[in-house]
Amino acid sequence: MRTREGVRIAYWIAPPRAYHVKDEYQVQRKGKHTSFSFNFSFEDDPTKAPLLTPKGSVVLLHPWSMSGAAMSIWGIHFVAAGYQVVMPDLRSQGGSSDAPVGYGPREAGDIVELVRDLQAKHRLPGPLYVLGASYGATVALFAAPQLENLRGVVALEPYADAAAVIRRAPASKLFGYDWLARWITPKEVDAAIARASRKLDVDLEQIDPGDALAQTRVCTLLLRGSHDVLTSGKAVAALSRRSPRASYVEVPGEGHLSLPMRTAWLVPPLLAWMQALPDTGGPCPTFSLPPVPPAVAQETSARAAAEAQPR
Repeated sequence: MRTREGVRIAYWIAPPRAYHVKDEYQVQRKGKHTSFSFNFSFEDDPTKAPLLTPKGSVVLLHPWSMSGAAMSIWGIHFVAAGYQVVMPDLRSQGGSSDAPVGYGPREAGDIVELVRDLQAKHRLPGPLYVLGASYGATVALFAAPQLENLRGVVALEPYADAAAVIRRAPASKLFGYDWLARWITPKEVDAAIARASRKLDVDLEQIDPGDALAQTRVCTLLLRGSHDVLTSGKAVAALSRRSPRASYVEVPGEGHLSLPMRTAWLVPPLLAWMQALPDTGGPCPTFSLPPVPPAVAQETSARAAAEAQPR
């Protein structure tokens, strides 16, 4: 699909099928180092899974520097639950064409055009839901007030302030070695933000999804892992307060990378939350996490014990 700006947006689209899937996420900790593994399998032959009558459609938006395929496990779970699923590649990522990124608003414009195109072709049966992770979560917040037939939004690890996240990135260890935090000075990061703002013709200091959230009419759920080192819990909580129809839930023991991988744990309560959403204007349902998986409880305890050791 090409937008009015001429940006080619690649996407995957899948109808609901009666898949039977199983995924397992495991955490291993050795000293100061933590690693994880993820296993996924179909319990039956997926090529023989029958089609289901759609309950609605879900648009899944991926993190930075990835593609729609990064959300495929979420997609398979939602397809199996009876939803039509669309997984776009955001501009300048995956199979979509190179175009100046906008840290949220521009990407949201692309997604709104894609959704309207698919709705006009009767390929997105309602109601519509949007779920994004990290960068994709913030794109979802910017897109929400512009989407018709939208029932609800789920934002996993969104950022409330683009420039603040860029400043936290070196020390997060998510984008390189930890020595980057010592080698790249705050003054250099500020200069890089200013250069990027000029080159992209956007003011990264002013990228604020809160205004879009305040205009969103549907229930919006913001989830953040308690161990996330990239996004600020105070900032995301403050973001949620910009709308009376938004709620913030902090997920214990999870980080910026691990939370989106907890599909087996998070999908069931998210489906319950989605199915309880009102058609128009009614009160938003609460979101309740199921009991913390043993692996998460063990990891949280290990981190707490390590932090309690004298330095």
